[in-house]
Amino acid sequence: DNLGPFFPKLAPGPVRIGGFVAKKVSKKVPKPKKPVKKVPKKEKSDVVARLRQDVKITEQALKESKKLIKIISRGKYQWQATFDAIDEPVMIITKDFRIVRANLEFAKVAGEDIRQIIGKKCYATFACQRKKCQGCPVVQSLDTNKAQRSFLGDSIQKHDYVANAFPFVDEVDGKESFVVHYRDITEERRLQRELIQQEKMAAIGMLAGGVAHEINNPLGGIIAFSQLIKRDLKPEDSLVDDIEEIERAALRCKKIVQDLLDFSRVSSGKKKVWIDINPLIEQVIPFIKMELRSLNIRLETDLSEPLPNVYVDPNRVEQVFLNLMTNACHSMKKGGDLKVKTYESEDASMVCVEVSDTGCGIPKDDQKHIFDPFFTTKRPGKGTGLGLSISYRIIRDHGGRVQIDSREGKGSVFTVSLPTVKDDRGGSDGGME
Repeated sequence: DNLGPFFPKLAPGPVRIGGFVAKKVSKKVPKPKKPVKKVPKKEKSDVVARLRQDVKITEQALKESKKLIKIISRGKYQWQATFDAIDEPVMIITKDFRIVRANLEFAKVAGEDIRQIIGKKCYATFACQRKKCQGCPVVQSLDTNKAQRSFLGDSIQKHDYVANAFPFVDEVDGKESFVVHYRDITEERRLQRELIQQEKMAAIGMLAGGVAHEINNPLGGIIAFSQLIKRDLKPEDSLVDDIEEIERAALRCKKIVQDLLDFSRVSSGKKKVWIDINPLIEQVIPFIKMELRSLNIRLETDLSEPLPNVYVDPNRVEQVFLNLMTNACHSMKKGGDLKVKTYESEDASMVCVEVSDTGCGIPKDDQKHIFDPFFTTKRPGKGTGLGLSISYRIIRDHGGRVQIDSREGKGSVFTVSLPTVKDDRGGSDGGME
């Protein structure tokens, strides 16, 4: 208190003393530090051990995951490789006929990129149609929830197919889907038709041979006696015309009988030789020159050279080509184009002769009967119906086959294929398509 005059009572804030300003300094008192808890060494070692164990478990899990991913990847690759290795069209579709997956053969038949067909309608992609295929097994499977199999009534890419549909439920989204498998039975059906045709022709051949021999003898007598009667008549006699008509009818019957005998006769193969088919065709053409001129038909030949030789009976094969060309001319009553073409098959096992015309064509229902004996679309008296039957038999005896492609109103194409390799019989089994 005695120093009060000299040191006024300190007030908050700066205090001026003489020429100096004094500030009140407050000293901070440090907070007491919390004591650090020491972790026992045993507990530290336990934590480290647990961490190491967790790391090992994680590493093991990663290894197993990589192994599992590898197995899944391999399985996916194997599944896809197996799927694409199937040489018949296979696809997976939804119940609204949209493609989810398809194999390479499916894309090949459809003629599209495999990457572009996903999501498209199967009937539009595979069959090129605007509506579901006739006889589609998926439609039946939707109703029964069972696997179905059916023959598709619509030809796909000019092939016949049997389709199998297998329903299943997709585990991912729970949607109903179908595996559809197609099997091409075109060749199988052709062989069935060929077998039926061969059996039919063999039976008819045996019958025709027996009937022909029985008819031939009385026909010979009719012709001989008609000629004797005509010889005794005077030229101006009114019976001469009647006798000549009898003789003409008998000769026509004799020609039919001879055709029947030719049809029923099995070739012995003794007259077969190795020849070039082109000169044989050139020898036939003069015989149809009259038909070509009278019907105003243009002839075009495209004979490939050189061609491998074929082992045939020239006279009998010549008869086949003459018959095919004559029939082609008769189908073009108002004129047209006749083309004869020869070429070698892709596998070099056959020499093919193609006779095509721009005539009236053959109705689809008649095509299955054209090789039957006595079947003809010509008017009565214009044909016996044996020409194509005999031609078929001759080509079959030579181990070849006859194919037909005809459209009503547009023309027909007959293709004769003859083997270039001789077997023990001078040919191989052939037939008709």
